[in-house]
Amino acid sequence: MGTSFVEYKKFGFWTRDSYLENWLRTLLDEMKKASVLDPWQKSLIEHWEIQATVDGGCMTVKLDEFLSEPSRKDFLLSLAKKSLISSKSVGHRTGELFVELLEGKLKTTSSSPIDYL
Repeated sequence: MGTSFVEYKKFGFWTRDSYLENWLRTLLDEMKKASVLDPWQKSLIEHWEIQATVDGGCMTVKLDEFLSEPSRKDFLLSLAKKSLISSKSVGHRTGELFVELLEGKLKTTSSSPIDYL
């Protein structure tokens, strides 16, 4: 089972690919409920759908690329907080770390000890 590093603004966390896949699918389900999506949101959905099928430690969510404006980060943070309620236990901790990362509370890097899982 692979692991991937979820990064945003030079910080991030390691998670098992199966946990990340589950979390991305939860976010995707929530995002697809919107009646109208911006072009960047459609691109994000397409990218994450591909990532949710990847295995072997090479998943990438490209937060720095997609969240190039504060309004985009705010949208995704709000969506992530809402998605935590419906997340399955297998992806819930990854979701919590994802929210902390977007809030700027998570200060771990790829070389930090993995004591947060």
